[in-house]
Parts: sequence; C-alpha cells; structure tokens
Amino acid sequence: MKVLIADDDKVLRMLMERQLEGWGFDVMTAQDGEEAFEILTTEAEPPRMLVLDWEMPNLDGIELCRKIRALESNDPPYIVLVTAHSDQEHLATALQAGANDYISKPTKPVELRARLGVGLRTLELQNRLNIANEMLAYKAEHDELTGLQNRASLIEHLDNEIERTKRTGEPLALAICDIDFFKRVNDTYGHPVGDRVLKEFADRMKETFRPYDLVSRYGGEEFVVCCTALESEPKAIFERFREVIESTPFLESDLSLGVTVSVGIATFDGISTMTTKEVMLELISDSDKALYAAKHSGRNQVVMFDPIPHSDSNKSEEALTDGQIC
Repeated sequence: MKVLIADDDKVLRMLMERQLEGWGFDVMTAQDGEEAFEILTTEAEPPRMLVLDWEMPNLDGIELCRKIRALESNDPPYIVLVTAHSDQEHLATALQAGANDYISKPTKPVELRARLGVGLRTLELQNRLNIANEMLAYKAEHDELTGLQNRASLIEHLDNEIERTKRTGEPLALAICDIDFFKRVNDTYGHPVGDRVLKEFADRMKETFRPYDLVSRYGGEEFVVCCTALESEPKAIFERFREVIESTPFLESDLSLGVTVSVGIATFDGISTMTTKEVMLELISDSDKALYAAKHSGRNQVVMFDPIPHSDSNKSEEALTDGQIC
C-alpha cells in the first residue's frame, strides 16, 4: 500500500517514514500541504493512505483535507490527521474537513500502526464496493451470454450517434443481423450448443467490426450493428461479415456447424425534421424490413432498405411466420 506522509518537521517526517517502511508500506513524503496536493493530483497512481500534519506552511492539514475532498473520485484516500490538539472542538473541525481519523502528537508507534490498520480495512471494503458497482454497471449495459451491449445500452448510444449525425452530416448505417435457421440448432443439438453458437457469433462480430462501432445483441438470435465514419459502402462492410460467418464452421466438441446470417441495412444522412427517437424507430423499422427481404428471398445475404421497393402484389399475402423465418 502506498502511503503519503506530509509534515514540515524533517526529523518527524523521516522517523515516521522509517517506521512505515518497516511495516511494509511504500512511502512517499511531502514537506508541506502544497507539495502533498501536487503529488495527489499528478501521480499516475497516487497514494490512497495519507498521514497529514495539521500545522504546515503554505497549506495546512485542514485546508488540504478540504481540497482533497473537493476532488471528484469514487476511490478517495483515507486520511489520518496528526495533531497536537486534543479538545473536542478541534477534533470535530478535523472530521468535518474530511479526515477519517486522527492521532495525537507525539505519535506512539503501536497506536499509529493500529490506526493505519483501520485505514487498510476501510480501503479494502471501499475497493470491494467499487468492484461490485462496476460489475453491476457492466451487467446493466451488457448481454450476459455474449458480452455485447444489450438492447437498452444500444438505444442509449444510438441516440447519441443519431444526434452526432444530425450535427455533422456524416452518415451512419444500422444493420440487423439474424442467424439463419437458429431454431433448428437449438431443436437439434440443444440450447447449450445454441448458446455456444451465439457466443462465437458475437466474438466474430467483435473481431470483424471496429472498436467504435456499436455492436449489440438485440434479442434471441438478432444482433444490431451501427457503423459511423464509414470506410466503404455499407453493403460491402456487411457482405464481408456475412462471408466471415459463412466461410468458417462453428465448432462444438465433435460438431462442425455451418452457420449463415441474413442482414438488413438502413442508413441515415442526418437530414430529417423528425426527432431523434423518431429517426431511431424508423432506422430500426427500415432495417427490419430489409432483413425480412433478405430472408424472404433466400437468406444468407445482405439487403439494403429500399424506400421505393419494386411492386409485389403478393408480398403481404405471402408473409412468412416467425417459425418460417427463424
């Protein structure tokens, strides 16, 4: 554990440094409050345990506590204030300024070590809480099986991308990718194999698309990709992905499964009088229509949404059921 000692008394500072190093701490020192604050705000990995003298030039321990607590952090340091004051009023001032604990001068090694032990336990609990919060935040935004963004996270980020496109005029492409005949995989080989196919499909998506493309599991065997800063025509981008899926079998134990994907794409150029939410709903609807067309005309293909489709009087009457297009 890295500890910062701030004290303008060189002898006391060196004595405490020697004690803490003997107890296994990684010690940094500062001769006043300003130097201590600079260390805390410039170090890549600043100390998380602070032992601060109350009376220091330039910036005393109380004001230093206040400045530290004013910094935004989900991992604040543990502060032990060293003071010659022992009356209740001064101790209340120290705690109100942000100190976690205090120790009276002259410090006794056994007491100092005990109070630092309390700090270590507190920081460990704080670290566990931070990890738990990070895990909860991750689960709230990601699909548990595939590790991709979930639908709620997609909607939030897609909202931002549409707003950006409205500002810059840089187009985006939204695609719905649906694994062909996925229901047959579950029915034939069981859901554990189906889950493995979904996860490997997601892994191939992460490998194929760029880190800043939005890639999410929309539900079931449907995945959504939003690409901005397009490097080529949208259809060519997703045609490459379709080939990646078709060309390499999905392996599970002694099984080798050939899997294909159908893709429907819609684009947005930023020119619209609709609200962001309306644009989003239209993009999803249009890409879903293009996906339907891809499945209806044979699957394993990429179709761009056509706002003026060729006439087909029988199309609505021949709409396939969910079971037929899965």
